[in-house]
Amino acid sequence: MKRRNFLKGAALAAGSMTVLPSMASASMITPKKGEKAPLGAVTLYFEFTLVEKFKDNMLLHINEYAKTLHRRKGFLSLELKNMVGDSTMVHNYPTNLKGVLSSAYFDASKEGSMPLFYSLFVRFENYHDLLASNTTKWFKKVISEYGMLSKNYHEGVYKTVAAGDREHIYTSHSEITRFLKNQKDRITNRYITVNNHVSIFTKDAAVFNKKSTSLLKVAQNTFRPAKGDYDYNPKFPVGIAGSYQNLHYRKAISTEILQSAFSDGNNKTHYLFHGVWESVYDHENSHTDPRFRADVMKIFPYIVEGPVEPFYETIILDNNA
Repeated sequence: MKRRNFLKGAALAAGSMTVLPSMASASMITPKKGEKAPLGAVTLYFEFTLVEKFKDNMLLHINEYAKTLHRRKGFLSLELKNMVGDSTMVHNYPTNLKGVLSSAYFDASKEGSMPLFYSLFVRFENYHDLLASNTTKWFKKVISEYGMLSKNYHEGVYKTVAAGDREHIYTSHSEITRFLKNQKDRITNRYITVNNHVSIFTKDAAVFNKKSTSLLKVAQNTFRPAKGDYDYNPKFPVGIAGSYQNLHYRKAISTEILQSAFSDGNNKTHYLFHGVWESVYDHENSHTDPRFRADVMKIFPYIVEGPVEPFYETIILDNNA
């Protein structure tokens, strides 16, 4: 079966605009009763759709706005990512279907059977600077140009619980701020981003954060072939490129746990497990690693929605480093 035909059945369940119950122009921007503004760096996150004919105009708007943000207090970085496919391994598909949906959304948008799906991350040093930037007002005005489909978008404020790259794990406010100001992603390298959406009951957030941070450390530091494997090669200290034919994979470029700062009104907290990999197969093969799977099972009992894990390519990246 062609990937695009897989997609037509999968999109209703796995499309980025149907993942979070807070979609449909809903907002998680301001604290509800009893909630407090988050401390430290924050991310203003949007998910939205476009029909192909509006793409170039929207990219122009975002590139121009990024220049404006450099003059705004507290701006750290901006990333726009276009959804291109979906992970099969996160759904426990058999390995012979590994990567079969890797470009399914891209293929479908090209043939005109689906719109384009985007994720936009705008990072600030703190919540006050985010609000003062008026980015939510800017986005609402811009997206209104593109018709009813595009008005059905999600926006939310997220805080980074933990992050990592090939050098370090970041957990303090100052470390996370530095990480968000210097994203290791590179447009010219055609890295693959995964944005795993899950939700838990808010009462479980503290223990979930602890266990998911442990998972991030495993995900960030494992690779194959690893030391002790029969085919380990010290010339490849971060692993060997994954492919359809093997179970090798290189360390993630970066990983990040984003937690919604405010509730959606249903006693649920939403998470984005945001990772950047050198290739689709590096990511897919990591899901077959027993070390990774063991830590996943520690957080799985807390998940009440998801996981849904689309693939993206970064098309705009502006670090304010």
